[in-house]
Amino acid sequence: MFDGLDEIPEGIRDDLVELIAEFQFENKGNRFLITGRPHGIAGRPHERFGKYICKIEYLDDKKINEFIRKWFRAVSGRATGLADLTAEDMISDIVFHEHVSVFTQNPLLLAAVCVLYLVGKRIPEQRADLYDRIVENLLWRRFHDPAEPDKVNEVREFLMLLAFEMQNKNRKTFEVGDGLDVLKRISVQKEDEQANEYQRRIHHLFDEIEPNCGLFNRLSGGEIEFTHLTFQEFMAAKHIVYMDLDYTEFLENEWWAGTILLYTGLLSLEMKKRSNDVVEAILNTKQKDGFIKRRLWLLGSRALRDLQPSKRDGKVVTRARKKLYELIDSNASLKERFEAGEIVGALGDLRVKKDNMVLVKKGKFFWGSSENDAYAYSNEKPQRIFYLDDFWIGKYPVTNEEFKEFVDDGGYDRKEFWTREGWRWREENKISKPLLWHDRKWNGPNFPVVGISWFEAEAYANWLSERTGHRYRLPTEVEWEKTARGKGFKYPWGEHFDKNLCNSFESRLHRTSPVGIFPKGKSPYGCLDIAGNVWEWCSDWYNDNYYANSPDRNPGGPPGGANQVVRGGSWNRSARNCRSAIRLRNDPCHRYDALGFRLLRVQ
Repeated sequence: MFDGLDEIPEGIRDDLVELIAEFQFENKGNRFLITGRPHGIAGRPHERFGKYICKIEYLDDKKINEFIRKWFRAVSGRATGLADLTAEDMISDIVFHEHVSVFTQNPLLLAAVCVLYLVGKRIPEQRADLYDRIVENLLWRRFHDPAEPDKVNEVREFLMLLAFEMQNKNRKTFEVGDGLDVLKRISVQKEDEQANEYQRRIHHLFDEIEPNCGLFNRLSGGEIEFTHLTFQEFMAAKHIVYMDLDYTEFLENEWWAGTILLYTGLLSLEMKKRSNDVVEAILNTKQKDGFIKRRLWLLGSRALRDLQPSKRDGKVVTRARKKLYELIDSNASLKERFEAGEIVGALGDLRVKKDNMVLVKKGKFFWGSSENDAYAYSNEKPQRIFYLDDFWIGKYPVTNEEFKEFVDDGGYDRKEFWTREGWRWREENKISKPLLWHDRKWNGPNFPVVGISWFEAEAYANWLSERTGHRYRLPTEVEWEKTARGKGFKYPWGEHFDKNLCNSFESRLHRTSPVGIFPKGKSPYGCLDIAGNVWEWCSDWYNDNYYANSPDRNPGGPPGGANQVVRGGSWNRSARNCRSAIRLRNDPCHRYDALGFRLLRVQ
């Protein structure tokens, strides 16, 4: 294996390639592997070996986990058991820290994370803290030299100034000449140093930093980029802190948003009050333009979310929540409302509270679809009038935050909460949590809990009943439908579909959304997310014809069956499936990413 072809001086690189090619020709049957960054492969190497060139892909999850296990074994000596435990702890820890993903796809940076974990046995909760520790570790290991005590500082200052200048120029790449010019501003010419000596020293220092700092990629055209834009943003943020620059001049430029977030994160590591003052100032920035104002609310709130909870000022959190709720209830775009909902979930969504129920008043309503409704399915007919007594039902689907209490309280291990069939299913399949419980895409605190079987929903209802002293259960089909449509609307909001009023396939989110971010899509009784987002389990067994012949007063559902009813549509279904009358069936064991539930409280 010949590693680092790009690091060989151009003058001898071609000769080396020819030697390898001749040796390969004379020793057929042997395998050769030559590695190098794109600019080192251009020219003669490409001419000789072009048909064999392959791009090295980033590490996928499987290879990341394999790397971590092998790395800890390699450094553990004989303590392989402890190494395996540490590796598994780190793999589990990564799942909960989205900000570490920038480092895990590159072997060099992943090794740096492993070093950090070996020492501290944890991944820093705060993104800026993680970046700072990784970068400092890289610089120390690569450039610390007792003979040149200022070298690490010199390299750091160069990277900070370079990143800041790139941000200033809205650039993601730089030429070697640009890098040399910045380096000259950091490492100035000495009094007794000749101009040609100075030039050689600067070139030599740049040639040392560029391939060894671990933060650069050299592209095929010769230009250079930071391995990830967030490294550029982070080093620029460090420069703002280091030089105590005025951050406000960058606020209204979206290009600087990532840098501002990392800037406030860096401040919080040593200056809690100052970081919160910056966040509050961003939230309170006077701006007539509605779009820019909302963007600054989101920016300030994201900065607050990035701080460790212990570093957040309570009054600033309250201020951020107020801005986010105002944004959600405004005419802001779905993208903005989604982000606001996601952030307020991380800060603590006060809308999601215990006993968050709405009253559905007693009376009659139209169930099902009329015979002349071409949009309807046969199992929705005939349309009938039912009478229901008063009942209370959840304003939102049950969220991950709420379901977490059941998991943490040992609900999966307490047989008394489960039906006989549910307990048998749980034990046979070793079920201890929802299907997607540790997947960041689905487990936001104020997102609907998904990957939930009917058995799990029933167990949660029984657990909550014991915990609160009130009786909770899944709604029947007819109770669910009255909640959704009032006296007879096709959709919760009216007769015509509007993609801006629910999370359906037409919304193009392609995932669940935080509850309550479609406030104008609420039902006549004030329930949100009852169309779209997630299908919702009902208590009924499914029967095509039960409601065609059932009692017209408080029908309780069929006495038995093979499948349970789900209602309401979901994020991956179209408008037709988000109608209030749509009826689907599911095996009670079924669990997937578009299936959740809401509860009814018995009077």
